[in-house]
Amino acid sequence: MLRVILGSVLVIITMLLVPSVEKALFFLPLIFALSVSLVNTDKLKLNKAMGIVLSVGQSYLVFLGLGIVIYFFDEWIQNITNGDSSELEGVALITIGGYLAALLLFYFHSFLFKVIDFKFSFWAISICHTLVVIVMFVFSKNEYLQFGVEKFPAYLISWCIFISLAYSISLNKELFYKSSKVLTSESQNA
Repeated sequence: MLRVILGSVLVIITMLLVPSVEKALFFLPLIFALSVSLVNTDKLKLNKAMGIVLSVGQSYLVFLGLGIVIYFFDEWIQNITNGDSSELEGVALITIGGYLAALLLFYFHSFLFKVIDFKFSFWAISICHTLVVIVMFVFSKNEYLQFGVEKFPAYLISWCIFISLAYSISLNKELFYKSSKVLTSESQNA
């Protein structure tokens, strides 16, 4: 079970060690890619070093693409609503964008990693992204994910934590099932 949660733990530890959030945002794709690929090097289809480098490249491309798409989509929403966009539109934009980024990045990772069950992976990513949204709603006071508000970096960090967990669960499905059965049998015996 440690292997399944190790990627998320690496993201958390790295974020605690980085002195400022602004510096961390530039390195989030790197942190995310390394947290997934270093823990799962035995699942790589390619040479380990080449697989890690390609994983980092894919992460930066998807993060950059997501940033560009969200920027233009936000401008489009502002033009349609004449600048009177509501908080709900910002929430929807970020939530859907983050979910699509997770799915797109996993699609690209499927060329690098040995993925056994895509349907299971889809559900793991969907559930973990739902956890990201729940965490943001719970820890948010008045505003959720408006641009220019300090909550957007918190969303990205929680996205990296939970989606790296989803990827680790997806890549280690057998280990996850074994650990789940051990935990449920221990709770039933107690």
